[in-house]
Amino acid sequence: MNIWLIVLIEGLVVTLVGSLLHFTYTWSGRNKFVAIFSAVNESTWEHIKLALSGTFICMLADVWWLGSNPNYWLARSLSFVVPVIVIPVLFYGYHRIWKVKKSVLPVDIAIFVVAAFCGAGVFGLVLEAPAVGAVSGFISMIISTMILSAYLLLTKFPLHNFLFEDPITHKYGYEGHNKKI
Repeated sequence: MNIWLIVLIEGLVVTLVGSLLHFTYTWSGRNKFVAIFSAVNESTWEHIKLALSGTFICMLADVWWLGSNPNYWLARSLSFVVPVIVIPVLFYGYHRIWKVKKSVLPVDIAIFVVAAFCGAGVFGLVLEAPAVGAVSGFISMIISTMILSAYLLLTKFPLHNFLFEDPITHKYGYEGHNKKI
């Protein structure tokens, strides 16, 4: 299968899964298990988590036919890192550049889509690159462990900074959930 077709499919899957998971915590009656992979509030971190959820789902599928690629784990690790960087840079960037006080929903959605396709694009580029060797396996294990740990823990134990603060309730983690949603 063409790598760039996989990139297109992955970008679409991450976008669609992330969009759906934006609502599943509320739909589930605030189930703590669902909170692991769904957004529990409107913080930037919870939106990053939505992109990671979609990427994890893609990994569960594509590891079976792409996992033998010598760059697979480095590519996958970097595809996790990209949305962690792209979403806050673009989100806070447009707020800062245009001095926007409130979020603009179409722009926020576009940022999520861009992050999804950037992550998928980096995944494809690294898969097609010449093999980088055993060191990449070690690096990707460290990256993956850090991202997975953050993914699993930071909703329950959020850091108290701008990335984790719900802009509506000014709270963090589960407590940041807007009950009116």
